[in-house]
Amino acid sequence: MRIEGVGTNGMAGMAGMAGKSTWNAHAGPMGWLNGGKIFAPWQRSLAPALLLTCLFNAAQSPRAAASTDPDSGQAQTDSRGELQHARSLSRAFREVARSAQASVVSITCIDRPPYSQDFGRSTVQPRMPSIPHSPSAPQRAPRSGQGTGVIYTADGLIVTNHHVIDGADEVLVRLDDGRELAARVVGTDPETDLAIVRIDGNGFVAAQFDTSDSIDTGDWVLAIGCPFGLRQTVTAGIVSAKGRDGVGLSTLEEYIQTDAAINPGNSGGPLVNLDGKVVGINSGIASRDGGNMGVGFAIPAHVVQRVASAIASGTQIRRGWLGVSMQELDRDLAASFGHSTDNGVLVSAVLPGTPASRAGIESGDIIVAIDGAPAATPATMMRMIATREPQARVTLALLRAGERVEVQAILGERPNRGRIATDEDDTAVTASAAEKLGIEVQDLDAETAAALQAQQPGVVIASTLDGGPAAQAGLQAGDVIREVNGSAVRTVAQLQTMLERAGSRGMVRILIEREGSTRFTMVKPIP
Repeated sequence: MRIEGVGTNGMAGMAGMAGKSTWNAHAGPMGWLNGGKIFAPWQRSLAPALLLTCLFNAAQSPRAAASTDPDSGQAQTDSRGELQHARSLSRAFREVARSAQASVVSITCIDRPPYSQDFGRSTVQPRMPSIPHSPSAPQRAPRSGQGTGVIYTADGLIVTNHHVIDGADEVLVRLDDGRELAARVVGTDPETDLAIVRIDGNGFVAAQFDTSDSIDTGDWVLAIGCPFGLRQTVTAGIVSAKGRDGVGLSTLEEYIQTDAAINPGNSGGPLVNLDGKVVGINSGIASRDGGNMGVGFAIPAHVVQRVASAIASGTQIRRGWLGVSMQELDRDLAASFGHSTDNGVLVSAVLPGTPASRAGIESGDIIVAIDGAPAATPATMMRMIATREPQARVTLALLRAGERVEVQAILGERPNRGRIATDEDDTAVTASAAEKLGIEVQDLDAETAAALQAQQPGVVIASTLDGGPAAQAGLQAGDVIREVNGSAVRTVAQLQTMLERAGSRGMVRILIEREGSTRFTMVKPIP
């Protein structure tokens, strides 16, 4: 280990007075060297006297030193001021933690056989800071995972991450006062990785939400949560960046980046400012081993409030949709289209019958701006379109064949992967319908349809259970389900209803589409 700026045995001051002099640890206590030569005997005899004089002066009263040094009083004043500033910041952290902790809850999720393929899993493991189930658990025993939540309303609505509760059969909430209550899922929005659950009761301490505009890069923030199952853990840091996208944690990204420590189990917990108000919901980390490395991501408050309000009111979240497949643009790719810039987003495909098709957008166009705002990346452009309402008119600036052109498009509605629970829903029944086939499904969105070269609408198999009925019948992830027993399937809700009706008939006939061709498959559900 290398230590600089410290004199061994407290001799730094004398070494400085000696010019080239250094302390040689091997020459003994009087081993002073000067230019490689040992001092003469009379010089060596003077050293102890000088040392004693220095020690005596250093031991004098600070007040005596202050009387001879006109700058020492200012130095002490500055030191007291810095200490007072540090204590003020400490008190601010203390008050923020104290005011916010009552709104933070621990969430435990339980998955019972037949296991959900989504439970304890995310698309970017191990970057999502929730605690997944233990893989060493007995094969037929319930599995559990843990995260954090924030009380959104005093009547029991709690906001958390979608990936925390995804696939759970049971959700338990532990309050700050130690009470543990059963919760039910009100709705989810996988596009932003948000979910709302409800506990019964009133008078809960709801968190105060602020706008994300209230903070900026460099501002202090605190992260509160339950990392590794440790309840009410507070860490501090600063806002490292805002508007971060392209991270790969969710479809629509606009993260606040922070260096406040976020670890597994923090998912769904609040990021708060020094006013004690929630400015974000902690959602993910960049990590090589799953632990904190100083780069965490929180969903900004304005996104949380918009999604939570829609779910709480029972309305579907409506987002704009253009209907194109996009990819990153580099200089070589841009040059191949006759452009000298790599700013913008390359349109790789235009889905037929979509707003983009009707607006005249073509494959090979480079979209550089939407309503005058730069479209720097596919993630940025997708978010800019999704934040607009369906039927909104947008102006797109394009580069085409070396020319800049503008087109106008009237947006459609983005296919919604989220789910809002209703009084008529029977969650256990609809969930078990697909599980009995050993499949996880989702509505076919534009990006997935383009990747699979499939037509919308439809339902795509997201995953299959190893050894399950569907896998044994040859079905696999990426297959698009077109029919069940001769009836067309357009949405996940339709599929669940059809499977429930067919459940008592034994074998189910399914028409799937794979790589442009279709085939029928017979599948026998688990009894």
